[in-house]
Amino acid sequence: MVICILMVALIPSLSVVGNDLPSDRPEQVRAGMTICGALLGLGIAIPAALDVIPSDTPLSDSLLVVVPVAAVTTTTILFASRWIAEVTLSLKPSLLSSPFLGAALGLIGGAFAGGISFALGMSLAIPIVNVSTGSLNYPQSIGMGFLAGAFWGGIFGIPAGAVAVPIISLYMGF
Repeated sequence: MVICILMVALIPSLSVVGNDLPSDRPEQVRAGMTICGALLGLGIAIPAALDVIPSDTPLSDSLLVVVPVAAVTTTTILFASRWIAEVTLSLKPSLLSSPFLGAALGLIGGAFAGGISFALGMSLAIPIVNVSTGSLNYPQSIGMGFLAGAFWGGIFGIPAGAVAVPIISLYMGF
């Protein structure tokens, strides 16, 4: 709930950059990255949430975990993608430096989205579908979920950013 409120509160703070660029191109980049982030979030969230749930879990219990995790994952990746677009538009990287900037931004955005999503998945899956935590207690399991999500989100964010930012750089003509 707190994460959702923070995300809604951050929407007006997204900067408007690219005032000296052609007016339609920056908005097309922002919209494209937002849409791609949402689609990527849905594509990642549902299989990842289903992977945590034991196979003999009833569908009704599975949906109690999958639906909120998919919504939050989609939203966090959407915001991370939009943030990457904003930073790219403001920094105007050259084609040679854009893969490196993209890898760094993808690492940060992926770690943010993955950490939040995995922690939420663990916090819901443990009590709802009785996921085993081994020797860890509930808070430790959520913390480990956050760390694992941040790690894997960052790992998968590196190539995504290293591809997306050069495409933006090419499209914008930096």
